[in-house]
Amino acid sequence: MAINVVLYSPGLGYINRGFESLTREIYQALAQEDIVNLTLFQGTGEVLPGAIPIWAPKRNAKFYDSNLIKNFKYRQYFSYTLENLFFSLPVVAHCYQHPCDVVYFSDNIPADCLHFIRKYFGGSFKLLFCNGAPASPTDYMRYDYVQVMTPAQYQEAIEAGYPQHKLFLIPQGLNCHSFSLNLKSEEIKKQKKQWNLPVDKYIVLSVGAINLGHKRMNWLIEEFSRLDPNTFFLWMVGQHEKETPYVKALAASKLKSNTYKFDVISYSEISLAYAVANCFVLCSLNEGFGRVYIEAMASELPVIAHRNVNTEWILGDKNLGLIDMTKSGELENKIIYFYQQKNTALNQGYNNQTTAFQKFDWASLHSQYIDMLRDISRI
Repeated sequence: MAINVVLYSPGLGYINRGFESLTREIYQALAQEDIVNLTLFQGTGEVLPGAIPIWAPKRNAKFYDSNLIKNFKYRQYFSYTLENLFFSLPVVAHCYQHPCDVVYFSDNIPADCLHFIRKYFGGSFKLLFCNGAPASPTDYMRYDYVQVMTPAQYQEAIEAGYPQHKLFLIPQGLNCHSFSLNLKSEEIKKQKKQWNLPVDKYIVLSVGAINLGHKRMNWLIEEFSRLDPNTFFLWMVGQHEKETPYVKALAASKLKSNTYKFDVISYSEISLAYAVANCFVLCSLNEGFGRVYIEAMASELPVIAHRNVNTEWILGDKNLGLIDMTKSGELENKIIYFYQQKNTALNQGYNNQTTAFQKFDWASLHSQYIDMLRDISRI
């Protein structure tokens, strides 16, 4: 008998965060499985084949930039919550009108609605939270099951008292082949020209929300500002947020206009962005998983990241790209190192790609996801 699974993501279709990318990958990896009857609810925009789009007021609607509300302190929280509440209605209705064994999610508001309704009116579905943010254990204690991405998350959950038999340690899966493009030099030049990127500079790519807090784009700009502007080019690709204007203003004040660029790129093109870059940088000090690490690794790039227990597990504790992102000059020096030591950078990129395929490709993880859903549906 097939397992009836509801998968949802309110931002999928027009937002490109880790949540949306993971949801897309899970759907594409499991949708054709006979043992899984998978229903995907997503936002409007780029709708995946077979998915059900739900209209809701988008969190980035121009209305929120109006003089009436743009200076509202809780604008971002309000717009996200409103979108999710609208989105919740069809999801809740489906779970009570159709067979549903597992509700699989990362965005919590629709699941919280289901949890509240089930408490008072019943319901046979199980709530499976995918902890990719990461959330602390206090934020997911109410959910029936939790998928954690790294050993550190697993240990944190156990220490906080979350039941071990309800935990599943399975990392995010990625179709690594889609990021292993191996473009020829002429193809790279052509793609660079299409994006108005310099063809003769060393391109440092960072993929992530353009903000000051979590992704620390300000740190990246400060470190990059000390590099030779004739040699290096900084490309920041990611979703725009409330803090984005401040990041752009900082870049304008610190960098020459021909040494950097901001872009928002569709998921269908993101593999090309990695393919034309020379190295990848993410300045955040902590990630729930850090899907972009895996994308860059699969693209055979040297990856520069902050050393912590998660990045050591993902990239390997001997990875040459692991540094202390709290110390001024370390990122600057590591970029120069990879630029000057070209063979070392190539070898590190090759090792990164090998690790990505071995640990995170769907070929390695597919059966674990199926087993997790099967185990939950049986309990």
